[in-house]
Amino acid sequence: MPRYSGRKPFTQDIFNRHVSELRSLLHALELRDSFEDHETRPKMDMYETCRDIVIEFDLPGFALDAISLKLNGLTLVLEACKPRERNEGKFICVERSHGIFHHTVHIPENVDTGAVRAEYRLGVLRVICPKSCERLVAIKEL
Repeated sequence: MPRYSGRKPFTQDIFNRHVSELRSLLHALELRDSFEDHETRPKMDMYETCRDIVIEFDLPGFALDAISLKLNGLTLVLEACKPRERNEGKFICVERSHGIFHHTVHIPENVDTGAVRAEYRLGVLRVICPKSCERLVAIKEL
């Protein structure tokens, strides 16, 4: 016969939420590990304002149609391609990036995924993720 430990029971809703979070994180890790050796990750910054979570990617010299941005649940997937420029002569030094770029980011739960927007200006792709309205729970004193 099970003994009562005095703790509140672990409800199914809480369990389902945690399982969903774990699945989302595992999916993000699968996407992160799936890119090839010739793919690179662009530099990224993520910061929070009072209204938004903002993610910025450095993508200098990319054509707008060469950038793909997908939102899969709470996982943001960036894919971009920049071909090597054809030049006459031999290279003495090559430091600029080219090829396939891939980056996955797990965004926080408090984001309204239906209102996410992006803008590309001066070589920076900025993804603005508005925070969702927080739920206020009334607390009653007994």
